[in-house]
Amino acid sequence: MLVSGDFYASTFVATMLPLVNLLPKTIVHRFGTPASAPPSSALLRFPIQGWTISREPTKPEGWAVVGDAQGRRLIVETLQSRHRIQPLPPPPGPFPYITSLISSTATPDLPLPSLLSKPIRHLAFAKPPTTGEFTDFTARYGALLEEDKLSFRETLQNLHPRPSAEEIERVAKLVRIDHLLELPSVSFSSGQTRRGRIASALLTRPALLLLEDPMAGLDVSSRQEVSALLGQLNSSQELKIVLVLRGKGGENLPDWITNVAQVHGGDVWIGTKDAYAIQLAEEHRGDQSKVERAVEKKDGFAGNPVVQLDGVSVSYGEGTRPVLKDISWSIYPGEKWHLVGANGSGKTTLLSIILGHHPRSFSLPPSSLTLFSKPRRSIATPILKTLIGHTSPEIYASFPRGMGLTAMDVIGSGFEGVFSRRSLTPEQKDRVRYLIGYFQDFFQSTSRSGQAVPDMTVEEIAKRQFSHHTPSQQGLLLFLRAIVHKPRLLILDEPSQGLDEAIWERCKTLLDSEWRGHGAKMAVIVVSHYQDEVSPGKRATTDDHPGAMERRKRQSHPTRSRSSHRTSIGNPLRRVKKTQPSITNSKP
Repeated sequence: MLVSGDFYASTFVATMLPLVNLLPKTIVHRFGTPASAPPSSALLRFPIQGWTISREPTKPEGWAVVGDAQGRRLIVETLQSRHRIQPLPPPPGPFPYITSLISSTATPDLPLPSLLSKPIRHLAFAKPPTTGEFTDFTARYGALLEEDKLSFRETLQNLHPRPSAEEIERVAKLVRIDHLLELPSVSFSSGQTRRGRIASALLTRPALLLLEDPMAGLDVSSRQEVSALLGQLNSSQELKIVLVLRGKGGENLPDWITNVAQVHGGDVWIGTKDAYAIQLAEEHRGDQSKVERAVEKKDGFAGNPVVQLDGVSVSYGEGTRPVLKDISWSIYPGEKWHLVGANGSGKTTLLSIILGHHPRSFSLPPSSLTLFSKPRRSIATPILKTLIGHTSPEIYASFPRGMGLTAMDVIGSGFEGVFSRRSLTPEQKDRVRYLIGYFQDFFQSTSRSGQAVPDMTVEEIAKRQFSHHTPSQQGLLLFLRAIVHKPRLLILDEPSQGLDEAIWERCKTLLDSEWRGHGAKMAVIVVSHYQDEVSPGKRATTDDHPGAMERRKRQSHPTRSRSSHRTSIGNPLRRVKKTQPSITNSKP
């Protein structure tokens, strides 16, 4: 049980009314749209059976929303009562259970009880700052500001309604962060931050929780545990969870999901998970007959290493909390690496050393950290930013949205690796226009009425403000920012997070083209918990022992693993603690 039974027994009405009840052929318009507007102009068009999310305990349901990014967003907004539902169901309306709760617990002085101040809660994990200003995502490696010293336990205690100490402990254990309660959340890894936000949402006690891509950024073990946790919570009468998943969902659909709502171009399909699986299989029929493009083989990579780490160790708390221990790693021009490891294993810290974000990168002996054949301390940070391309969930969350930056400004800022507007040369502007043109169809928009607008030109897209693009388009712009200057080292940290599947597939095609066009000299590091984020034929294996650190020597020829049938390079030198990230290499 999430919270105390007495609390819910005294607050919630014993009713089996459904959470959501949309009538057959429901259409959704923006508020203010004329009632006579045709269905073709609607934001969403539901099927003949309508849509019902039941709370019936004898027939437990688990729902997932999949489809295109705009459609998923519109469904979430509809469930949050941000659009007009037509026809409107008779009382108690489209949200019977919540309406019943409000009417049965309301008083003249308190028409909406504090418990129900947000009965339907949406939790998106690619969340920009509310101010729209730049936030320093590297601050976690320096001295903490006073407001950042607040422990996560204290943060949870400040939630409204205020949870009890027992509730905090119970939820923290459920999401495996009870050992982090006394630490400031600014020190959390991305995966730990994800679980922390889920805990915060659960403690606010919503009746319906919309979780957008809750598994993104989590390692395999954590995904399984969080999925089981969400299934357990969804099976209770206290809370129902709807997963909002990128693209078609596919293998990301947990076992406890029973029903799927798929949206494409405003049309909503409703059905069981089994029916959806059949539909998905039909869409992919014939894919196995496609011949994968041959991958060019090379005997090795010449030149000096782009990155050379030799015995690097990093500890926090005056050495009491080792994060990295004796790490040695060589990255050569043209190599592609897949960096994997459990959440909190030190991947982010390792990258911060390479990127120069971590103060330790300046204090390491010159022989311990060499970048582009020079000691790190001899390369000015502004110069380093021009040599490395980088995208990550932290950059997405921190990038300024309140400064009037256009798409041209955002992509162009990658030439210098800054977070503000810079003057661009004609050649640089042409490069930005080329990249926008490569994805022009993904930048098209809709009008306020939901109707498609005439196709935007490349110049119109370039002049559109960054904040006016959809979240998925913003993620794409930041990806293009990372590659615009054709960097010698490209670091992609959870690169597909927040992007539609179709956009990410196009990104991978562009990456392959850019890599070849760069003379196969650009080194690439991909950080991901998903193997499919590494292009076919260039996939690197992870160690069979989850979370173990595997350091490998560079060899001139790839070997083939009979057991895994995946390309693997080199032999393990040794293993260290399970908390270390695993580094494996893949050559084209």
